[in-house]
Amino acid sequence: MKRFTCQCGQNLYFDNSRCLACGNSVGFDPELGDIVNLDPAKQRQCQNGTDYNVCNWLVPQQEKKTLCTSCRITHITPDLSHEQNIRRWRILEIAKRRLLYNLMQFNLSIAEDAAHGQPALSFQFLEDQGSNPLVAETFVRTGHASGVITINVTEADDVLREANRLMMNEAYRTPLGHCRHESGHYYYDRLIRGTDLEGVFRALFGDPDIDYEQALQDYYANPPSHRPDEGYISNYAQSHPLEDWAECWAHYLHINDTLETAASWGVMTLKRDHDDADQWLREWLELSVILNEMNRSMGLADAYPFTLTGAINAKLRFINSVVGQ
Repeated sequence: MKRFTCQCGQNLYFDNSRCLACGNSVGFDPELGDIVNLDPAKQRQCQNGTDYNVCNWLVPQQEKKTLCTSCRITHITPDLSHEQNIRRWRILEIAKRRLLYNLMQFNLSIAEDAAHGQPALSFQFLEDQGSNPLVAETFVRTGHASGVITINVTEADDVLREANRLMMNEAYRTPLGHCRHESGHYYYDRLIRGTDLEGVFRALFGDPDIDYEQALQDYYANPPSHRPDEGYISNYAQSHPLEDWAECWAHYLHINDTLETAASWGVMTLKRDHDDADQWLREWLELSVILNEMNRSMGLADAYPFTLTGAINAKLRFINSVVGQ
């Protein structure tokens, strides 16, 4: 995430809707890719921002639609008559907007590509009976299908999410992590499936056509120990080649966004261009060690509790080449 500033010179942050120094209204302009001071002649606030305080993106004044480009792709929200669901929705929308910022940085389209049978990207944030016994859904699994990313709204609850993380023996679990991971499935369909890249994918990740549901059943029935030396960035990456890809895709976005933040705030100077994946990986190793040590100094868990081995780096280099095409 790059560094933003108000016209008064005050630092602004990606989720700000007002400058605390001068009091001016601000918001994110997706066309400019920047936080700007609101100019009523040019922009207005997203309706979800004015009605629910869940969005700080701006809508062009000439646009007839009331929602911003981010909120338009959330097709289902939880029952907003419950205050806790507004809070959950806000957290999930913040994560989704950060994902969209990443995708914009790489010029990755979320629009429908009818000529190639690719749907537009959309989201739905759903409840199940585990958190609300009055809804029809007995269980909502966070996942992706046909362009739709579904996230169980309990992922916005710290206590419930941490309980799930421990139960799943995961090192990392956040709403942003879910958004980035599930977007990996979407872009596998858009960028890899049925293309010349599929052969390279198979060599690195394995056969994507292995029975998916059976593979997940086998994984949960006998969870393996983590094997980074064998090329798996997380435990879950071992469940299926498509999950391995999605985990690596999420880490690719994590790493790029964090490096951009560090460079923007003067923590480090980035030396690589997009094609130099080896330099990028060296810079990330340097920064991740610093991040982990800073967290330990505060008595917190490691910010990046993962090990990147040669085989994992090969997968990240492949993703870097795919995104750069």
